[in-house]
Amino acid sequence: MSEFDVVVVGSGAAGMTAAVRAAASGAKVLVLEKGSHFGGTTSVSGGGIWVPDSPQARAAGVKDSRAVARQYVLDVIGPSADPALIDAYLENGPEMVEWLEKHSSVRFLLSPPSSDWYPDVPGSVDHGRLLSPAEFDGKKLGPHFSELRPAREEFNAPAGFMIDLFDLPYLAEMPSAKSIFHFGKLAVRFGADKLRRYPRGTRLTMGNALAARLLSSALAAGVTLRKDAAVDGLLTRDGAVTGVRVGGEEIFARIGVLLASGGFSASEQLRKAYMPFAEQHVSILPYENTGDGMNMGLEAGAVLDGENISNAVWAVVSKMTRPDGYVARYAHLIDMSKPGCIAVNDKGERFGNEASVHFVEAMHGAGAVPAHIIGDADFVKKYGMGMVYPGGGGLKKLIAAGYVIEAPTIGELAEKIGVDAQGLETTVAKMNRYAEVGKDAEFGKGDTQIDIEIGDPKHKPNPCLGRVEKAPFYAIKIYPGDGSTTVGLKIDPECRVMGPDDRPVLGLYAAGLDANSIWRGKSPAHGCNVGPAMVTGYIAGKAMAGALVLA
Repeated sequence: MSEFDVVVVGSGAAGMTAAVRAAASGAKVLVLEKGSHFGGTTSVSGGGIWVPDSPQARAAGVKDSRAVARQYVLDVIGPSADPALIDAYLENGPEMVEWLEKHSSVRFLLSPPSSDWYPDVPGSVDHGRLLSPAEFDGKKLGPHFSELRPAREEFNAPAGFMIDLFDLPYLAEMPSAKSIFHFGKLAVRFGADKLRRYPRGTRLTMGNALAARLLSSALAAGVTLRKDAAVDGLLTRDGAVTGVRVGGEEIFARIGVLLASGGFSASEQLRKAYMPFAEQHVSILPYENTGDGMNMGLEAGAVLDGENISNAVWAVVSKMTRPDGYVARYAHLIDMSKPGCIAVNDKGERFGNEASVHFVEAMHGAGAVPAHIIGDADFVKKYGMGMVYPGGGGLKKLIAAGYVIEAPTIGELAEKIGVDAQGLETTVAKMNRYAEVGKDAEFGKGDTQIDIEIGDPKHKPNPCLGRVEKAPFYAIKIYPGDGSTTVGLKIDPECRVMGPDDRPVLGLYAAGLDANSIWRGKSPAHGCNVGPAMVTGYIAGKAMAGALVLA
């Protein structure tokens, strides 16, 4: 038997933020990670957090108002919003960022301009609310570097060489001298890492940098970390949670247990219960995310927080099974907004705005599951496509693997991918006309600032519309997927888990994806997955630290 003040289930941003916050106040903290690496979902994410009125925004002269942001969020979500949870988020977000800056290795930078997702709702802004984690030198983790979950090679770490959001402007300027010099420096560093026999590059970016910074901070704060430690269940006494059971071992928690195990994307049973087109749904989250925290909480007397607007934060995903059996998954966050990319159903027809952050909703609504994205030779060479890198890197291998389909004509491509040839030819002809005039008459691709931000600003007249005309032509099959589930346990503004009588389940807290989405499944902007994970983790850690003082 062992005993701690605080036991945290899960090592993503929610769990680690809570652990660091509680440990800094003198709590004896244990983090239990089911997987063989620390970092959870955060380590394979973009790592951005949506925090209105942050210290970074104020320092940059951005004028924002928490009251305005609050009303924007409430208007986006509608009547199902819980104002108390929204207030807790907006109040604790800036405080968390400032506290971590002073007491940990976590550092954030003001992100490049990024629009809120609902520009027509009053209070939305086009910059200043999104923060990105500063890059981190993995060597600082010493022997613990190998314990950090690697970033996805198919997303932003090809061959272990990590790319950051702040590198994208240089990538767009290739092959300028400035861009060649920038990437040349990164390549030299990467080569040095290989010579030193690191398993991957030590320049960590995005969510992997954030996970590394949290891991470094937890180690410095004296947090006890255990991986390969799946929690079997919660220990209870007289209706209160008193600890956890791990492989037959009982571990007691004097103050409380925090559930932060990462939601349920990898649970086949829960996907069927909550996801449209569950059989075709492809999550980009880790395979360890099987709803353990939510299920354990329910067994201990907790309740779910009612019906959400959406049960996940949707993402367009393509996949490829490698020879070793690993399923590589790619989230199409950038390529579909570029000029020259269209998405079609089995009739060869477009059914939505390919640049929209809500495109999966169009897939669900049209029943276009799966669908295909189409591009020509110029598009693939300039922008890449799915797992194909800009410049066409990896194209031949991906064609051979069946991930990319190639054909000399649009009609032959349609035949290969099983869509109506006449329909696809008509659709391509329409898009070519739209590209000439700069206006998508059907779905408005490129009409809004949020579309344009991810388009090609050099392409005229519309940064998101381009002709599809140069052979050969290419297609990739796409599926509806998710980058976050949203269904979870009901919590109060201190992240205490609630029971059916709206009273806390004593000793039990939830954060991140184990707690129900404070947005009710309708995220207001980029950064609204990791943002709530960190803020709810911070709130829970602070609450448990306060309980320690009173104990």
